[in-house]
Amino acid sequence: MSQITLSGAEVEKLFGAAVGGVCLEVICGAYTDSRQDGSGKVFFALRGERFDGHDFLAQAVAAHAAALCVENGKKEFASSFGIPVFAVADTLRAYQDLANFFRRKNSKLTVFGVTGSVGKTSVKEMLRAICVSAAGNADVVLATEGNTNNQIGVPQNLFRLTLEHRFAVIEMGTSSPGEIAPLSLCALPDVALVNSIAPCHLENLHTLAGVAAEKGTISAGLPPDGCGVIPYEVNERPILEKAFAGHRLFTFGEATEADFQVEYLGGDLTGSSFSLRFPDGKKYVVSWHLSGRHQALNGAAASAAAWATGIAPEKIVAGLPMVKLPGMRMKKTVVDGVTYINDAYNANPASMTATLKQLAEAITDDRKLILLLGGMRELGEISRSAHREIMTLARKLFPRARIVTVGSEFDDSPGDRHFATSGVENLAGIVNSNDTVFAKGSRGIALEKALPEAAR
Repeated sequence: MSQITLSGAEVEKLFGAAVGGVCLEVICGAYTDSRQDGSGKVFFALRGERFDGHDFLAQAVAAHAAALCVENGKKEFASSFGIPVFAVADTLRAYQDLANFFRRKNSKLTVFGVTGSVGKTSVKEMLRAICVSAAGNADVVLATEGNTNNQIGVPQNLFRLTLEHRFAVIEMGTSSPGEIAPLSLCALPDVALVNSIAPCHLENLHTLAGVAAEKGTISAGLPPDGCGVIPYEVNERPILEKAFAGHRLFTFGEATEADFQVEYLGGDLTGSSFSLRFPDGKKYVVSWHLSGRHQALNGAAASAAAWATGIAPEKIVAGLPMVKLPGMRMKKTVVDGVTYINDAYNANPASMTATLKQLAEAITDDRKLILLLGGMRELGEISRSAHREIMTLARKLFPRARIVTVGSEFDDSPGDRHFATSGVENLAGIVNSNDTVFAKGSRGIALEKALPEAAR
């Protein structure tokens, strides 16, 4: 595939003239890890809480960096390495600016920006599948890799673009105010999607209104003819509508008033079906290997975003069943006669509630069920009440199940067994053949440590 390149003159237009006594001819990307091969790339010396990229300039040069980008105060030191040096006020901002330049080099590219409190990775993968269906070629579809949805990760994904890519699905995450807008301005999405508003990262965003206000800033990078997609059935919808003022806007949800109306038709752990009505009134039924009402809503969100760019409904409904979710998201494994359902990638009250209800669809005998529930972090003042509510729901849905809780967040509402941390001892002595073990908790709890290796 044709690599995107920038001339030295184009880079200098962004950052000013290089110093160091050597002219930069061309670059093919950027990187921030000095251990990687830097051939043809600019090394950006980023600062973090526990690292300073300026301490690794020598290693970057040894790894064949084509140029260095450093803070202004490090210009003289960096120029001693004998390769072009760009000195800027903020290396992170410069890194994002260069990624934006790369994104704009492909004039045929359609970019989807995806954010939300719950399910944004699922929606990202659904959009990927739809785009592959529309293009007929997976190689022309780029999507966020892993958990690279932050200030460094979004540019990192954009640097993977080639001139052949026709679609890019870029996930954007946040934990504090002011983080989404720079990512949107970097990626310049044609469609900006907010798939959910839920209590998440409340330590910094404080309220659901604060969550909606931050998520709504994904509109910052939309072009004048860009489009927004938001959930219809959230109390904070007026905040999102205000954020997308001046742009086309589509809603999705179960209400008849939603532009894309979804109806969950039920299922089990092997799959489910839902119907989806498009704005033209046509209705389609989708059957796929995912299950749960929340996933049907995610499917509607992805469908709305795809439709907004002109992808035909037939291509959309053909693509959705092809979706593949990454690890530790309802991963089902049978080990020694025990069924393990690993959904331990992350958790907040909304996702915990949704997956417990999803599980209730499939469990016919809760005496054979073990709920391994990890604490939900970053909930601020609502943490105690949220964990009590989840425990109440779990007891209501599965009154005879064995409940194991992990983490100090559950101290006020412990399960039948309670542990401070996750480990093999969490399930020791209570798992029997034909049992089902369901694991879900925040990433920092690492519940997978309590599961057999094959189920992780």
